[in-house]
Amino acid sequence: MLPTVAVVMLTLNQRETTLRALASLGEHRLARVSTLVWDNGSTDGTVEAVAAAFPDVLVHHSTENLGVAGGRNAGAALAHERWTPEFFCFLDNDLVLAPGFIDAFVAVLQERPDAGQVQAKLRYLDRPEIIQDGGGCEITFWLGRTRPVGRGEVDRGQRDHVVDCVSGGGAMMVRAALFRELGGFDEAFNPFGPEDIDFSLRLRKRGHRALFVPGAMAWHAISHTYEPGGYSKTWARLKARHWVRFLRRHGSPFQQAAFFIVGVPWLALKLLAREGRRGNIGAIVGSVRGMLTGFRQGR
Repeated sequence: MLPTVAVVMLTLNQRETTLRALASLGEHRLARVSTLVWDNGSTDGTVEAVAAAFPDVLVHHSTENLGVAGGRNAGAALAHERWTPEFFCFLDNDLVLAPGFIDAFVAVLQERPDAGQVQAKLRYLDRPEIIQDGGGCEITFWLGRTRPVGRGEVDRGQRDHVVDCVSGGGAMMVRAALFRELGGFDEAFNPFGPEDIDFSLRLRKRGHRALFVPGAMAWHAISHTYEPGGYSKTWARLKARHWVRFLRRHGSPFQQAAFFIVGVPWLALKLLAREGRRGNIGAIVGSVRGMLTGFRQGR
């Protein structure tokens, strides 16, 4: 019997983008796939449009925005209730999948029982030969920076190897039992990140491998639904708060010390130069407040 996969896609006021992603799901040979769209409170007709265009897709409209971690967790819980799948596949709604995407994930997870999670290769949708993510996330704790492996490279096949990685959350598959065992994404990181790389690091600490699978390829538009207009005071505060929590949870004592001794002054100068020039004093204040809050709240 074929394994079962539940695709969980989060959306908020991106009707056409979501329809495009769903249309790219295609056919699957190695799994029985069910799809759930968790709508985080759209007002643009997304729910009705998805229901009309894809009657086999389960679409759920939440009356409130649960954030990224909260929305994905709620979607996974509903998918488990409906289908009890073997695998959860979390997909951003601004992806266009290449043929065989789901099958490539399933094949690796079936062949490698030590793997708990797999992540796709991503290229930019508007620059289709340029890599956006070619191997998961590189984390530089002392600079407070995360960056996709291979970002900006022309894709000449140099990243076409299955390798261990720290997986992002927007184009990945995970064993459903393991996802539930780990408690899903940590909603302390709501409304946005880095809940995905936190999850992958927690998975790896439990002894499971996270693998980059280049055979699962997609083009990524990289659209944002949380304050897309700029670096606001709220955005800055939450980003700083969540980074400090993430650092204290996963960084070594040396990495934590290096961040506060070297990274904080460097980031402060960078922020002052960029946002001060724009007159965005609120972002500077928000960053300071967020860092202090993150330190007080702990891990």
